[in-house]
Amino acid sequence: AAWFGWPKNDEFEALRLKWPDVETLEERQALARKMQRIWWEFVGDVRLGQIVSPSAHRKSLTGLVEMPYVAWWNMQKASG
Repeated sequence: AAWFGWPKNDEFEALRLKWPDVETLEERQALARKMQRIWWEFVGDVRLGQIVSPSAHRKSLTGLVEMPYVAWWNMQKASG
C-alpha cells in the first residue's frame, strides 16, 4: 500500500520485495530491468526541476566526499 501522495504499483512492489533474495548478478540484472521497465511505463514520479542544497562546513573537518548532497560518512575532525 502506498502512503499518501506516493505512487502505488503492486507489480513493482512485488519485484522490489524479491530484490534481497536474488542470488546471482544475472538474476539481479534481469530483475532490475523488469523494475525499470515497469517504472518507466508507470511513471511513478516526474522531476520538474533541480534542487540545490547549499551547505557549509568547518575547515577542521576532513574526509568530506564531494557529491551533490551531504554525505555524513568518512567525515573526521582534523588533528591539530
